[in-house]
Amino acid sequence: MELYEPVEHGSRDFPIGVHESVCEAGFHLYPHLHAEFEFLVIRRGSGILCVDGVSHRLGEGDGAFVNAQSIHLGLPDSREPVSFYAIVFSPRIFGAEFNDAVVDKYVSPVLRRSLRLPAVYTECVPWQEEALQTAEELRVLGLGGDGSELEVKSRLFHLWALLCGHGERTQQEDGRLAELRGVMELIDREYGSHLTLADLAAAAHMSESHFCRSFAAVAHKTPFSYLQQVRIQKSCQYLKNSDLAVSRIAVSCGFNDLSYYARRFREQVGCTPTEYRRRAQSELPGGNADQGVD
Repeated sequence: MELYEPVEHGSRDFPIGVHESVCEAGFHLYPHLHAEFEFLVIRRGSGILCVDGVSHRLGEGDGAFVNAQSIHLGLPDSREPVSFYAIVFSPRIFGAEFNDAVVDKYVSPVLRRSLRLPAVYTECVPWQEEALQTAEELRVLGLGGDGSELEVKSRLFHLWALLCGHGERTQQEDGRLAELRGVMELIDREYGSHLTLADLAAAAHMSESHFCRSFAAVAHKTPFSYLQQVRIQKSCQYLKNSDLAVSRIAVSCGFNDLSYYARRFREQVGCTPTEYRRRAQSELPGGNADQGVD
């Protein structure tokens, strides 16, 4: 699991992408964040989107906006699969590298959280229905080349104008969220180290009890559970992309007890590290390690 989503959204000179996904019943989209804005729409099913500790139920046809650097995750709302698409775009597409009127009035304030855009969009509200229709037009365009860049950008600016036109001027965000992002970044960097609750709470400048409550409110899991999840997912990357012995991978990812690592791995991934490696490396050219633990 990467805290910062590793997916490339568009290209450097046209930083916008559309991603369509299908989540199986009982899915969990783990906490993550990215430097881009995101507008997503549920095409089928329903689910719960949690953004910076606030939960929103989204049904079929509903949309949602996720600000850049917001910690967000997805939870199941039923036993049915969920399909959705996400339009993910960098602030740079608005010319955010230059200080023009659009950036000063409608981009920078959103990034600073002094202009808060509506979180959820439904077809019941006329202007929100228009926003959803514009998002669908962007999806259909596919954001490919072939001269569609002008069409894409014109619709994106129209969508942004709708969102900003109904935004709310607020105080800047609660400093707690910035502190929690810092802790998650620390875990993402130092997952192989011996991190204690005291270490994480100190990094957030909170007492241990206050930190645990704040973290659970945003990530919907305890700090230790999140740390374990990150360690397991990091180990998956090593299993897939290297021939290091499983025991060495376990230690490098913060597990000093190999049997404990294997047990936690099976609980989270559904198979042993060795089984995962065989399946993952079978999809790659070459690379077939036999070191394992069951």
